[in-house]
Order: sequence, then structure tokens, then C-alpha cells
Amino acid sequence: MRRLPRQLCGVLCILMTACGPVGADGDSPDAYVYIPPDASTSWPDGSFTPVDADVCEDVVDVVFVLDVSSSMGFVLDQLEQNIADVVTAANNLAPDAHFGLVAYVDNFALDDTGALDGGMVHTEASTLQSAFAYFQENFTDPNRNPGDGLSGPTTQNPICEENALDALYAAATEFPWRTNATRVIIVATDDTFIEAPDNYGDRDGDGDTTSTDYPREGDYPALRTLSETVTALTDHRIRVFSFTRLTPPGILSLSRCGTPRRLDWEAITNGWSAPYNGAAPIPEATDGANFDLDQVKDGTLSLQDTINNVVVDSYCNPPVL
Repeated sequence: MRRLPRQLCGVLCILMTACGPVGADGDSPDAYVYIPPDASTSWPDGSFTPVDADVCEDVVDVVFVLDVSSSMGFVLDQLEQNIADVVTAANNLAPDAHFGLVAYVDNFALDDTGALDGGMVHTEASTLQSAFAYFQENFTDPNRNPGDGLSGPTTQNPICEENALDALYAAATEFPWRTNATRVIIVATDDTFIEAPDNYGDRDGDGDTTSTDYPREGDYPALRTLSETVTALTDHRIRVFSFTRLTPPGILSLSRCGTPRRLDWEAITNGWSAPYNGAAPIPEATDGANFDLDQVKDGTLSLQDTINNVVVDSYCNPPVL
């Protein structure tokens, strides 16, 4: 819901007793009213004195946690082309919106090319566009793990599952979230994940990660469990909205991962739109939502419009956990 001007919201709330968002304490306020700049308790003309009023003054923090494996180039393309719409929409909610990016495959990297906080915070669409292009050119296209840097080996992705948990944990705990921020993470991935103490570089699960025949192994241990990751997200009051596959690709599909799997093909929904080992999916556990990645790919679901909508709906509306 878009925020109404405070004066209008105050009038409506007198009549309707509520005005959409909840207060910072998580409770529905008795009324939303205009608070004058001098912090007095009356309208500028002295005609109304608010009682027990809450006012939302949130800023907006959004972090993209993106699977940048070789099948995900279309998401990076769309974000690069349309991120300006997302930045504008967030700033229309509240000035000075902050954005971050965590890229992952079997390991992850926090982007540091923004303008603030050592580069972790982007405030302009232009720097985000450059970041999306950088990860696509250097990690998606050559199939390289972002945590390895530019000198890392290529075609280094021996199992289909991707390391979303460690990337999400890093986003929750390392990004400089502001105290008074509506906090949103946007995930895009086409597969599920494995948990610690498993290893993304161990293609056959035998404990050895040194085989050099295709697909070459490597030492990419999973650092976090699902429970640890969800706890970090909920402790930081972050909503997660994901774009994932709702059904596995057909056996002859060109989008089907060509390397071994740790989990069955039907498990690609697990953790996103279906439970993972009995635990609630991450979007559900964080009061977020999941969307169909295949609809984004075929153009029937607008990535940028959906991101804008979930940020607007989350604004001044703390997660119910």
C-alpha cells in the first residue's frame, strides 16, 4: 500500500480508526496523524490534538541475493535494464533508499562497488547496473564462483544445487541495515540448496573434493544450516521475497542442469515454495512470498513491477513472525 500524505492519512484514520501500516512496535496504531515539524501535539492551526498516535518514518533498504550461475543470465539482464524503475519506486516511498547485492553460486561475494559503507550500499541505479553487468560477465558467463574472484577457476559447479543459505546469512548479518529501515531481500534462483556440513564441491558426496575430471570438484563447504539462516533473517526483521522455479524442468529441457544433483529433481522447490526437510520455506518463515521464475523468464511476470509491489507492501509493515 502506498503511503498517503500525512495530513490526509490523519483525516482518514479519524474516520476509519486505522491507516494500513502498523507501528514500529508491531501493533496497529490507534490513529495515524500529522506530526508537525516542531513536535507539538496539534495540527498547525491548533484544531486537533492526536492521542496515542504512531507515525511511520521508515527508510527503505533492499538487498538482492542473486544466483549468478550460468543459467541465470536472463535475471541479470532484466535487472540491469530495469533497476532504475526499482530505485525510483523505493525513493518515492522514502528518500535515500539503500540497495545491496550478494552474488552466489557455490560460494558468495558481497558487492562493494556502491557509494557508501565501504561500497556495500548503492544509492544510484547506475552503480547497480554496473554491478549486475560485472557479475554476469565475470561469473555467470564463464561459470565461475563469485567468492573465488576473477582468478578463480571456470566451469566450477559440480552439483546443481546453489549456496543460497550462506549468501542470505551474509546479507542478513553483514549488510549495514539501518535501524529505522523497512528491510527486504530479493532472491532469484532456479534451484534449491544444501546445508552444512555438506560441500558444494563434492559432486558424489564421498567426502573427497579433489577429482579433476568434468565436472571438476573443489572445496566449497556449506557454512550454514537452514535454521541458522532463518534465525538470522528473522532476528534482523527481514522479509525475503524469492523468484524460483515452481516445477522441475523436463528431462529434455535445455534449462536442465547438466551436472550431478545431491537432491532429487523434485526438490528444486524445497525451501522456496515447499518445505525443506519439514521446515517452512524461507519466504513463508520471514513473512515474505515466492514467485514463479519461469514466468519472469517468459515475460508473463514483470520482475521490476513485482519487486516494486513487494517493497511497497512491506513499507512500514513489519513482518509478522
